[in-house]
Amino acid sequence: MNSPNAIGNWCNQRIVKFLGVGLLNTLFGYGIYAGLLFINLPYLIALFMATLAGVIFNYFSFGRMVFKARGGWLVFGKFIVAYAVVYVINATLLSILTLNFYLSPYLGQVICIIPNVVIGWLLMSYWVYKNG
Repeated sequence: MNSPNAIGNWCNQRIVKFLGVGLLNTLFGYGIYAGLLFINLPYLIALFMATLAGVIFNYFSFGRMVFKARGGWLVFGKFIVAYAVVYVINATLLSILTLNFYLSPYLGQVICIIPNVVIGWLLMSYWVYKNG
């Protein structure tokens, strides 16, 4: 049986890996988002396209590097649903920040990263890869 200390170390290692891989994924996704904004796409369309581009990249990076899972169609479907949830929350918050607080879409999205990380961690750990 695993000791509480071993379980805590395993969880801490997974969180550190999640944050490290998440940083890479965030740079990838934000780079696409910012590039699409730069060519004058509306911010919600840019966010949607960056999310789509990031789903495949992030599926393999999180699944293999953080959760040590190969997945399959069920896990991939759950991953897509998880990203859809993150997207809806992100788009809502981004709209509030840009329309009500008059932030630029660039800065607004930077602020959205924090709740995205928390929601993503919870969905990936406790639903998508819960047996990983």
